[in-house]
Amino acid sequence: DTEEKHLIRWLSKRLGQPVKPPPLADLGFRLIGGRLVADAAGPAAQYMYQDKSKRRVTLYVRRETEARNAAFRFASEGGLSAFYWIDSPLSYAVIGQMEREELLKLARMVYGKSGF
Repeated sequence: DTEEKHLIRWLSKRLGQPVKPPPLADLGFRLIGGRLVADAAGPAAQYMYQDKSKRRVTLYVRRETEARNAAFRFASEGGLSAFYWIDSPLSYAVIGQMEREELLKLARMVYGKSGF
């Protein structure tokens, strides 16, 4: 889809690194959009996915300022859960309002396609 390709090129240029969102259709989620957001370390890409029941998951990607890799970490607050990790030169976070095990499946799928 031309709009998706344009979004990927635009966000990749802003981050200075290819940041193509991985397909998550095998787990029932399709890409519905993305945007450029700011964070303390600079620009970041935010991709949004949605399943048939309208549940949403966000993939947040930014250039990592530390030159190291880090294992999966989990956080949960206010009904939202996140798995996040560093796979240099990028860091990733998969965020959603769902049970830990289901979110972990999505995060593992993204991790398996790190570097996109």
